[in-house]
Amino acid sequence: MGANTKMGAAKDVNLKVSLGQKIKFFRKKRALSQEQLAEMVNMETKSLSRIESGHNYPMYENLVSIALALGVEPWQLYFSGGTKDVETMREEIFSVLSEDEGKIPAVYQYLAMLK
Repeated sequence: MGANTKMGAAKDVNLKVSLGQKIKFFRKKRALSQEQLAEMVNMETKSLSRIESGHNYPMYENLVSIALALGVEPWQLYFSGGTKDVETMREEIFSVLSEDEGKIPAVYQYLAMLK
């Protein structure tokens, strides 16, 4: 396994863990058990547990359902918060897109859905 592959795998694991932590955070904020949230989104409790623990990604449809049930937008489950100002975020976005123009169509489609 090359260095880039290992780095990509580490980012993937970190993203899964971060996503799971966010779902758990918002679930607890709404005072819901895993069983209650799983029932609300028509999902097995075990599946939700694996997502919250960072072992699995939710399917897109489940991610949207989870976000709706938690009263948040799907992007909020990925947003790390922090104290960055809008200009810094804009610069980081442009930097990422200029380094990998292949990401532009996906970002465009996502932005179009927000309209």
